[in-house]
Amino acid sequence: MSSISPQRFGKYVLLRRLALGGMAEIFKAKVAGAEGFEKDLVIKRILPHYSDDETFVQMFVDEARLTAKLQHPNIVQIFDFDVVDDSYYIAMEYIEGKDLKDLLDQSAHQHDPPSVAQSVWIAIEVSKGLHHAHTRADKGEPLHIVHRDVTPSNVMISYRGDVKLMDFGIAKAAQRSTKTQAGAVKGKVAYMSPEQARGKALDGRTDVFALGVVLWEMLTGARLFLAESDFDTLNNVLKMEPPRPSSINPDVPSSLDPIVARALAKDPNQRWPSADAFGRELTRWYYAQVTDLDKEKLKPLMFRVFKRDIDLLERQSNEDDAFMSGAVVTQSEATALQPTARSGTGPGSEQRTRIDAPLGGPGRPARGAAPLDGPTATAARMTTPAQARRRDSALPWILLVVLLLVSGVCAVILLTGNKGSEPGVTNGTGSAAGADVTIPAKDAATLYLKVDPHTAKVKVDGTVVGGEVTGLSLGQRVRIVAEAPGYKRFEDIIAIEERAPVYPIKMEKEDVAHRIVIKPSSDSDEVFVDGKRLGLGAQPFEGMIGQDILVRVVPAAGGDPVTQIYKLAEEMVLINVVTPGQLLISLDPANATVTPSTGTVEVRSAGLVAVKGLTIGASITLEVKAKDHKTSKTDISLTQALQTLAIKLDKLPAPGPGPGPGPGPRPGPGPGPQPGPTPGPGPSPSKAKGSIMVAARPWAQVSVNGRPFGTTPTTIKDLAAGKYMVVLTKGQQKVSKSVVVGAGQQAQVFHDFTEM
Repeated sequence: MSSISPQRFGKYVLLRRLALGGMAEIFKAKVAGAEGFEKDLVIKRILPHYSDDETFVQMFVDEARLTAKLQHPNIVQIFDFDVVDDSYYIAMEYIEGKDLKDLLDQSAHQHDPPSVAQSVWIAIEVSKGLHHAHTRADKGEPLHIVHRDVTPSNVMISYRGDVKLMDFGIAKAAQRSTKTQAGAVKGKVAYMSPEQARGKALDGRTDVFALGVVLWEMLTGARLFLAESDFDTLNNVLKMEPPRPSSINPDVPSSLDPIVARALAKDPNQRWPSADAFGRELTRWYYAQVTDLDKEKLKPLMFRVFKRDIDLLERQSNEDDAFMSGAVVTQSEATALQPTARSGTGPGSEQRTRIDAPLGGPGRPARGAAPLDGPTATAARMTTPAQARRRDSALPWILLVVLLLVSGVCAVILLTGNKGSEPGVTNGTGSAAGADVTIPAKDAATLYLKVDPHTAKVKVDGTVVGGEVTGLSLGQRVRIVAEAPGYKRFEDIIAIEERAPVYPIKMEKEDVAHRIVIKPSSDSDEVFVDGKRLGLGAQPFEGMIGQDILVRVVPAAGGDPVTQIYKLAEEMVLINVVTPGQLLISLDPANATVTPSTGTVEVRSAGLVAVKGLTIGASITLEVKAKDHKTSKTDISLTQALQTLAIKLDKLPAPGPGPGPGPGPRPGPGPGPQPGPTPGPGPSPSKAKGSIMVAARPWAQVSVNGRPFGTTPTTIKDLAAGKYMVVLTKGQQKVSKSVVVGAGQQAQVFHDFTEM
């Protein structure tokens, strides 16, 4: 990553750029105070041409606001958030170290990976930071923070051995102003929990799963779920049972296997209930197993693996200190050292501008700041006695450097003749100036690139660049090439006509085949895409990136189909379509009422009701009442999308006869009329009748013995015992089914037209 010359940025001095992305850049910086006080920190700022992107700025503000509420030794701290020259920035803790991914990669290359105990210790420290975030409250209200991106790249380890969690950029929290759309998936696929991959509601247990993946990979030195494509990776997350770490690395004690396995449980209810519980169990294991604590410290490992980086960091720190000592000078001294700084030309003018001018170019003061020339600037540069002593000791060296620079420039001019002329201006012989000529400050230009997608690789004149290109001149023509997976190659040649032009690059998506899975709630639900039937249950579909598809799912339980338009994207690998279940209940008596513990009741016909809006697998309590009948309470579990149930209530006993009048007159002697023969026992009229409940998927017209009875679902009652012919008709399709109805019994007929 290219560095910058030190420059002022508000109250900070940006010393060097550490990273440059498509939308933001990160600097090592210092802030100075009285009596020689200095503090190293990191400045993360939005690139100037993204400051007008309201969505991105709001995400940046959310990250700052959220992380600032987290104060814990295992979380990278936020010190400041503000805006300078319309550039939003976050000032955060500077950590001299590497992220866990760097440690794992580099230590594996050197055959010196973290030990089992060191890996467990790192997980313990991360769990402490996660527990703080998960349980943090603000003004008595829980923040409900879920990190959602616990990966090796977001775990920092200092050279001293401190472990810190960072980057809450996509964290979920109750107080975020930017909300994740329902069903949207964020985070890195290989470290997602199953519920995160399915776009379901999340809590802290999803971070426990991700930390379990990180620990498994530290222990084994292998990747757990990663496959050749995101689709296969996600399929591994959802279905693959992780091997025991001890089966991969024999150095891992088997006593550690169940602790890791519980963190990686597919069902959140089977995992450790919190990051704290996971960390405490690892802590108990650590102190029970590790006898030499000093041997397992991280600091010696970091010094072995990153010796060259630490040596380079020490040299850079010395350079930073030397610069800070030499940069604190008064306005009069700056003018004496660089007499041409005000005009913007001559040796040293560019350095003067970078050090003294606020970000955004010479002559453009920072927000709320005075111009650098004049009495105000002189007063602003008043030095403390300690700073003055450092200034006096550094002054001879500064003068020597300036003299050497001036001598070097003169020597270059003498050797190259007039090649210092401006581009396009001929020299004394009439020839044009060379291509490697030094660009005068007044013609210097910086090109800002606004790239969509921001992950694209951009080259300017064959050199890979980030969001800005410096060292250009007015009138210069440059060739821009941008490439990104899934997008058509972009190429253009432009002329630099302004000092700070912004050039937008909008890349077109290419027709890339993309495979997803559409999964309804029930394996019996019917799936359609763009009007074409794919089949029942989860179905694969292949389309093009950026393509809009119309997904229609017909529930097996009946009711309205679920219809939704989706745009295929690279990160989309699974579409969950929630379809409700349904319970059909036949009632006796027909005027009975049903009250379910969940769902809604729909009366289909006399004696037939449907309970809709149920979740497959849920338990429902049904209370059934009818006049002159005993109330019934029934518990039932919905095991399929369409389930039937018959409920018959018992009659309440009739009240007994009261005391009658006294005995009547006795019959006289002699034979009276004899009663006829007593009728034998037979079925009562109510029990002599039966019924047929008829259902079909998705629906059908019903006739019984040639008599029409409307559409399904329906129940035909008051049928005499015997054999009946039921005919189901749907369009050109017709099905006949013979059924026997018993006295006082209900027969059932069902047909699935989707399987014909």
